[in-house]
Amino acid sequence: MNPKEEVKKATGAQCATLASMIAVELTKRFDGKLTFDQAQSAITDQKQKVVILAADRFVNEIFSIPTDAYLEEKKKISHFYKSCFKDKKWQNPNWEQVAIPEQKENLKRLEYIWNGMTEDEAFEAYALYFGKDKAWKYYDSISKKIKTVQNRPSKNYVMLHVGGIEPDLLGKSYNDGIGENLIFMVPLEGIISAFRHRFETGEMYDIVGVTRFSALDHCGSAVGMGQLGNGEFNVGRNFRDSRLSNYGLRQVSF
Repeated sequence: MNPKEEVKKATGAQCATLASMIAVELTKRFDGKLTFDQAQSAITDQKQKVVILAADRFVNEIFSIPTDAYLEEKKKISHFYKSCFKDKKWQNPNWEQVAIPEQKENLKRLEYIWNGMTEDEAFEAYALYFGKDKAWKYYDSISKKIKTVQNRPSKNYVMLHVGGIEPDLLGKSYNDGIGENLIFMVPLEGIISAFRHRFETGEMYDIVGVTRFSALDHCGSAVGMGQLGNGEFNVGRNFRDSRLSNYGLRQVSF
């Protein structure tokens, strides 16, 4: 077959017939072996974990149909870390040890965050990959100057965010985010997100405005990231109560 030839998809009727045939065979195999409690637990589970797991295994193992909605994104993230970080401990994300959050509204962009990686390590990797003249930080050490930061998991984790060049919550200050109990990017998450986006697309975050992080520095100023006039990626400080319309926050969920 010509590799460019489009594969004809199964019809709805075919899928329904196949599913009913499988259901009949499953019923035969369950009979006399499946306990009442096992069946009732699976039937009443609102998230249908057992049902979904069984279906996933079936389509994966029998028909080789991928069911992981983030399979390709995971590959991209793994490629990013392997390509952009020289330290081997940051090169191979272990996807089996992290849980993917449920999508909320438009939070669909996936990121993998390493527990133990410092903001300075992420920033220096960015500068090393794109060039020292392409990145500048206000602080001699971002990590040492951060004094207050939103809590995050104490292990490797993945998060979802909106993505996009500019912040999704424009016009909101650091004080607004904290006062409204929003979960928005901390510096490490922001650097990694901006880094991967530029690695994959060639485009920078915050071309027009600035992303404010859920972090304060040693002087009580909000830490943020943006692009300087000469095109440098920048991590610096901002007024924590500023509501400039082109500045804002980036929501996350994990």
